[in-house]
Amino acid sequence: MKIEIPFVGGVYAARSRNLNAQVCQNLYLEIDKSGAKSIIALVGTPGAKPWVNLGIAAEMRALRVFKGNLYAVLGATVYKIDQWGIATSLGSVGTSSGWLDITADETYICFFDSTSGWTYNGTTFAEITDGDLPIPSGATYQDGYHIVGRAATGEFYISTLTGAGDADPTAWSATAFATAEGAGDVLVSPISVQKQLWLVGEQTTEIWYNSGASFPFEANPGGFLNVGCNAKRSIASYQSDLMFLSNSNQVLRAQGFNLVPVSTYQIDYLISTMNSVADAVGFIYAQEGHIFYELSFPTDSKTICYDLTTDFWHTRASGALDLRSPANCVARFNNKVFIGHYDNGKIYEYDLATYSDDGDTKRAIRAAQPLKTNGDRVFFNSFELDMETGVGDAITAAPQIALQISKDGGHTWGTERWKSMGAAGEYKTRVRWNRLGSGRNFVPRVIISDPVKRNIFMAYLDGTSNDKT
Repeated sequence: MKIEIPFVGGVYAARSRNLNAQVCQNLYLEIDKSGAKSIIALVGTPGAKPWVNLGIAAEMRALRVFKGNLYAVLGATVYKIDQWGIATSLGSVGTSSGWLDITADETYICFFDSTSGWTYNGTTFAEITDGDLPIPSGATYQDGYHIVGRAATGEFYISTLTGAGDADPTAWSATAFATAEGAGDVLVSPISVQKQLWLVGEQTTEIWYNSGASFPFEANPGGFLNVGCNAKRSIASYQSDLMFLSNSNQVLRAQGFNLVPVSTYQIDYLISTMNSVADAVGFIYAQEGHIFYELSFPTDSKTICYDLTTDFWHTRASGALDLRSPANCVARFNNKVFIGHYDNGKIYEYDLATYSDDGDTKRAIRAAQPLKTNGDRVFFNSFELDMETGVGDAITAAPQIALQISKDGGHTWGTERWKSMGAAGEYKTRVRWNRLGSGRNFVPRVIISDPVKRNIFMAYLDGTSNDKT
């Protein structure tokens, strides 16, 4: 009897695969309650469409839009890029890799790394020479002040104001600082979110506000949290959202003056398998109604992604070996989402109509939840996907999709059985596999390697129960 089976879902591979072995790679969930064919579907994640090549194979550390231009830090070099992709080198910062924070006011855009700070006012790029600028641990901007954490302490310093009350990131005072003293913690980084200054430490987090006093920032009553951060570069914000990897290796999201875990038990388990989390790199961006937090682990070359809109997780991967996403940083510029590559010196458009990463394979993989058979041996007569077909194009005339079957709950997989997804215009193509054998712990997995549209709506199984032994 042919029945619809649970197929669409996120990534939920548990410590025991017999319990849960779900994979959702390079696919995210779309929820449509407007009378669509299916309320929930899988849609392909964006690919990397080439835009600017800065010509140096190095880490793209940060991107930031300021006064109609895109600023990029590649290795140690700072570039200004106009809307046509023409890049101008402005100068160099003190380090060529690792964290780098960019702040901006009405006049200056500033660049802070673990050695110093630099300013650019549209004409002059220069290092901040004021000796009262501390060695930074991170930087942010709020209410006319550039705010810098002092490395290896709980202190943060603020820049001074001009006589006219404007921000002046070139001038600092040895007495214009405060300390996050709630627990004597080391400050990982300050970050401003919705006019609240979050002081994220190694073990604790404090929330301060601008009180208008002579030193403007004071601790919020009740703004103390016993949770810290394990990876400075995992700290990311977008509008009212703040997210980072906690000191207990959970992904947290700010809700009011609280930080709540959004990583599931399965995601926590996945993070626990990483060899290193200290170098994790995260960012948040919005695209077509979704807000995503993308978090990569460079040592292990893995990427996980949380959809703040739907509350589902998926993974992102690139290349035939399913290595980490190419994205290392993000900015929205000219009404498009752009990413900086983690090591090749290129900036890409993160494009939902691109299905490879600059020509590298971007495999979409979905392994569903185990099918409950109540212990019965079932003969699987056929498995059919309801998905968008007829997606071939000039580059891939005859795209294919593979099915693999596990009969042991996702521990091992059978051979790949390929079917056509339909040449261009062949919208009536059916994606169906017959005579799949028998078993008790049935898990289907589908793989799309061709660079074509990949939208999956639901799945059907025709099975016959044989015995209860």
